[in-house]
Amino acid sequence: MSKILFALSGDGYIRNYLRTDALAALSKNHRVTVIVSSSVSLLEEIRTRKDFGGVFHIQAEHEQRHRLIFNLFMWRNRSKSPTFFYRWARNSGWDRVQRSKTPLRRLVSILRWVPGAVISPLGLRIPILANRLVFWLSRRILIRRIPTNPDLSLIVERGKYDLIAFPSSAADSTSADLARIGKKLGIPTLCLIDNWDNLTSKTTFWARPSHLGVWGEQAVEQACRIHDFNRAQVHPIGTPRFDQYFESRSSPPGKPIYPFPYVLFVGSAMPFDEIGALHRLEELVEESHIISSDLRIVYRPHPWQQKRSVSAKFDGGDFYRTVLDTQIAIAYSGGVKAEFTNTSFQPDLAYYPRVFRGATAVIGPLTTMLFEGALALKPVLGLAYDDDVHPNTSRRYFTHFDGVEAIPEFRICSDVESLGTALSSTLSPGTISPEKSDAATQYFLYKDHTSYPERLAKLADSILTAPK
Repeated sequence: MSKILFALSGDGYIRNYLRTDALAALSKNHRVTVIVSSSVSLLEEIRTRKDFGGVFHIQAEHEQRHRLIFNLFMWRNRSKSPTFFYRWARNSGWDRVQRSKTPLRRLVSILRWVPGAVISPLGLRIPILANRLVFWLSRRILIRRIPTNPDLSLIVERGKYDLIAFPSSAADSTSADLARIGKKLGIPTLCLIDNWDNLTSKTTFWARPSHLGVWGEQAVEQACRIHDFNRAQVHPIGTPRFDQYFESRSSPPGKPIYPFPYVLFVGSAMPFDEIGALHRLEELVEESHIISSDLRIVYRPHPWQQKRSVSAKFDGGDFYRTVLDTQIAIAYSGGVKAEFTNTSFQPDLAYYPRVFRGATAVIGPLTTMLFEGALALKPVLGLAYDDDVHPNTSRRYFTHFDGVEAIPEFRICSDVESLGTALSSTLSPGTISPEKSDAATQYFLYKDHTSYPERLAKLADSILTAPK
């Protein structure tokens, strides 16, 4: 029986891997120890687990140093992914630059942006330190100033583990430290890429784990092309939180959440004028002679919205056919706020298939929940037009969406003038074949006849039994 360390550095990983029983099959044949960062909000939820092995601490200064080096690698490799430049622009405050067509106002806003970008550690300092003339030196100096986390080093050395596994966004100090510790001690490391865009939107690995567990073949290609992994190191195994969409297809429908026909509008964490889009959709529904007059819109804002340049507050009194999603409404009444990331709020995953099942279609700016709508076999309309407020709302900065039009009834609207036509097509869909849909989504999300816990256990076994 091998000893496996499973490290969790955030609340989202507790929801995505522990609440979903992703470790169930792994724990049958191996001794698994789960450790978590002391900063997580859901610590009390898992203290009673039999496999709980304690906490590790992350110093703020340590995380900040990692963040700087991550951003330098992001800038240095921006030619490999357009989203890297988009991320730097957001981090540097470029989104606050006026998008007015008046040249003078735009120039004034740029001049106001410059001082803040100079002061910000993630502003103009990044392009300067990551310049090809000085990067070779700044990289060496900064990496030498980042020792491995002493808590993690002590835990690994004392535990004498055979494998270290950890979910990651590909841009956190824990994953980099564990990769370094594993390399030093000769212990294989398995990094589980948690979200769809992580390999294209964060940075490139400067401390590379032995293996990557990724969503699908799309991510395999990204890992090899952007991050220089060998193909043998990258393993498509899906994600634990999406198995439920396939399972729900054969389950009884249950009581509907809403007693009326509705379109589900899913919001994005990235800035987008969603309130404006909702008003426009209501107008289009009202003007249409094809769309049912009974159709409502259920608006589900992203639970961790980033700050918008326009109001993100939803007021039901401003709409006549749009209502706030029940799960989010309850969270708001309990203190969760719009345009704020409260990691202690981790929405119940079991709610998602239910709200998708009752929807006529799924609409929203480019966000992962559009893909989830496709897994739920719903027609999908992604909004990728310029909202005239926020920079970089178009799909060229969301390269993980490349190829989604191959999914049956998945549309992208890149021009606001064509929104009406796109909406009518989305609400008049053809029949979505589960077989054809799964064949198309397989490129993005690996799925076979087994469950994610079984695939994870099989991957761990192959790593543990591989020749040293």
